[in-house]
Amino acid sequence: MGKFFSFLVLIFFSMTSSAGDLKAQYDRLAQVQANQAEYQIALQAGEERSTLCGYCHGKDGNSVKDDVPNLAGQNPEYLLHQFELFAAGTRKNYVMERLAKVVTEEERVNIALYYASLNVSVDTAAQSSARGEEVYQGFCFACHGENGRGNKDMPRLAGQQKTFIEKTLRAFKDGKSYRDKSPMVAIMRKINDQDIPELAAYLSAMK
Repeated sequence: MGKFFSFLVLIFFSMTSSAGDLKAQYDRLAQVQANQAEYQIALQAGEERSTLCGYCHGKDGNSVKDDVPNLAGQNPEYLLHQFELFAAGTRKNYVMERLAKVVTEEERVNIALYYASLNVSVDTAAQSSARGEEVYQGFCFACHGENGRGNKDMPRLAGQQKTFIEKTLRAFKDGKSYRDKSPMVAIMRKINDQDIPELAAYLSAMK
């Protein structure tokens, strides 16, 4: 299944250079956002280009797998940065590393804008955590905001998949090599293991 899916990815996306200029992408993003006509064209192009992404991230950007992140409502600058990290191999994921290498910078901008325009569907069964809120207010809100929606290249955490959050936080705390350049590694050293599920519960229930 993995090899077949990868084969489909290579067919669907045209082969292009993986080298990226993140500042140029940010500039292009701002340019498109400032022009309503261009913005609408970008959304349509992004929707068309994201067809295969729906197998994991959901057709509406809300993940169909609990260990895969929601992309709906995510900050577009953050998504562009992640494309760059995957393309460089700094962030690891078998499918995403290959996909990021075959998507043009313009396509990255379009896909990022498309997912950013979608609404997050918070799991109605998600139960918040008072302890998780306490940890969030102590360590996380300064970067990710009181509402958990981040800012520009700081990711939105509100309404994210609980299992994905917990898995990611543990990778930071364990200092996994593919995460060791992130400032989150130092922050997670200050958070107790038993508080990770509580923090993940709180974030997944945020709207």
